[in-house]
Amino acid sequence: MKKNQAWLPFVLLPLFSMLSQAGDFDGLRGEQVGWARLRTPNPWWRTHAAADPRLMQFFRDETTLNIDRIWHSADVENLEAMCAYPLLFSQSIALVSSSTGRANLAEYVKRGGFLLIDACINPNTRGDPDVFIANQKRVLTDSLPGVRFFLLPPDHEIYSCFFKFPGGPPHTEDQERWGDHGFYGVYIGSRMAGIISTSGLQCGWAGMKRVAGHDTLCMRMLVNVYLYAMLQGGS
Repeated sequence: MKKNQAWLPFVLLPLFSMLSQAGDFDGLRGEQVGWARLRTPNPWWRTHAAADPRLMQFFRDETTLNIDRIWHSADVENLEAMCAYPLLFSQSIALVSSSTGRANLAEYVKRGGFLLIDACINPNTRGDPDVFIANQKRVLTDSLPGVRFFLLPPDHEIYSCFFKFPGGPPHTEDQERWGDHGFYGVYIGSRMAGIISTSGLQCGWAGMKRVAGHDTLCMRMLVNVYLYAMLQGGS
């Protein structure tokens, strides 16, 4: 994995100047980065992937990140492929059971990678929210002894590092209990190396919630998560 610090000038620029219009950003873009989904044994690992290019364009419109316009995948069984990306998105890692896959998850975050695990709102894929969260924690605990999990408070910097979310993350799912959960930070030592989410952000930017502006909120939240992930160093 390339040093996250190499991208810092291009991440920090929009944090200090929001005056440029989207069309002015092209000359300021730096080294290209990419958006990738983690390929796991979960049959729904690529659900809503067709909407990901829309998210990539939003990144390019709103920041100076030189992010690829297409989505990529990285197999959990291939560490080299995983380490090509500062952040990996997953529907769930609950079905990662092979010793290689779990070792790769551990090594990826140890090298400075960031995992975003976000539940889909489809009832056939998500199950019970508490069970979903427990299953993600179980795999990470088995893979990374010493990993810790904390519910992030509404004033955590991930909710304000670019766009402002004073009430915590947006939720695509309105049903009782799913919307009660915020982001759970995955900590390796003092570094937050991932997030477990029940927000259904992917369903938001895919337009699954027919509420004006909700898709934009979800994409804004992803901008915050991606930029925050790139600012984290290795453990």
